[in-house]
Amino acid sequence: MMLAVSEIFYSLQGEGEFAGTPSVFLRLGGCNLKCIGFGNHYQNSDIIGCDSIYAANTKFSNEWIFFQNSENVISHIQSLNPLKFDIVITGGEPTLQFKNPILLRIISHFLQKGHRISVESNGSVNFAFDDNLRELYFTLSVKLSNSGEPFEKRINLKAIQNIIDNAKSVAFKFVLNAKMCEDGSGIKEIKDILSNIKLKNNRIYLMPQGISEEELDKNIQKIYPICLQEGFSLTDRIHIRIWGDKRGV
Repeated sequence: MMLAVSEIFYSLQGEGEFAGTPSVFLRLGGCNLKCIGFGNHYQNSDIIGCDSIYAANTKFSNEWIFFQNSENVISHIQSLNPLKFDIVITGGEPTLQFKNPILLRIISHFLQKGHRISVESNGSVNFAFDDNLRELYFTLSVKLSNSGEPFEKRINLKAIQNIIDNAKSVAFKFVLNAKMCEDGSGIKEIKDILSNIKLKNNRIYLMPQGISEEELDKNIQKIYPICLQEGFSLTDRIHIRIWGDKRGV
């Protein structure tokens, strides 16, 4: 068995409750969603999807690295010469590989070294927790209708509840655009999802959709009043404001 990795890089966490934290990102390859509604292209291809489509879509798998053991991944991370850092496991959809022994050994190694490990997941995959997975921090970016995915594919209430009940910590991050804020559809979707799960004081973040400062600015102006009205938290996309739509940062 091999571990499909799109990229590994050292940067600042740009979103959510740990925004601004120096982190090594382990971006895994493969996803169960396509999210064509986000409308992003990669390197002028005709493939449309999220802003990490190069990791999500297997049509780009020729760019991935397929690691045959955990030691090589650990060595690669250490070669980046990070100091104190988090590990962020992202994708694609990283939980698809939670049965992979290579990934599980990587997680175990960095937990033993005292690193905080967080997972960025769409929350639609049900999996079994072991003792190490219970030590992980999850950010669930549950997809809304602007993703272009059908409800029954992007929303798995059983999977979401499983993560809430077993992970060390769970925060939610909902991506909104201005239109969804103006017509009220975004907040309705979010409330419908949250009303059907049993929360445990989980923080709820709203984040502007966008891969440029202009797009972020347009959307965030419509989002922050909803945060004030509903008591949700606001998260920006720091990495987009610093580096734009650049990979590996």
